[in-house]
Amino acid sequence: MNKKLFPVVGSRLLLLFFWAFAAESASLTQASSSPPTPGAASTVTCDFSNPSYSGWCRVTKELRPGKRPRGFCSQVLACLNDVRCIRTYCNATTIRSGWKLEKVEASPKAQ
Repeated sequence: MNKKLFPVVGSRLLLLFFWAFAAESASLTQASSSPPTPGAASTVTCDFSNPSYSGWCRVTKELRPGKRPRGFCSQVLACLNDVRCIRTYCNATTIRSGWKLEKVEASPKAQ
C-alpha cells in the first residue's frame, strides 16, 4: 500500500507547489507593476555597459501600451549574457557575458 500511496501524494504535492508558485508570481507581478495608461505607447531606451565593449550599448524600442520598460530591458540583458541568444544588439557584438543594465529611460510617444 505504501508504494501506491507515494505517487498519488507526491503528485498532489507537486501540483500544490506549482499552483502556489504561480499564484505568488502573479501577485508579485501585479504589485510591482504600475497600472498602464490606456492607449499611451511609450519609447524605452536601455543603456548597457560591459568592460569588454568599447562605449555604451543603447537599445531603443517603441513599446505597446501596457508593456513595462524595465521588462523589455531585462529581456535584452538576458540575451546579451546568453551565448545561445541569436538576436543582435550593440552593433551585432559577439560578447555574451559581463553585461550590466545601467539605465532605463522611458518617454511617452510623441504625438
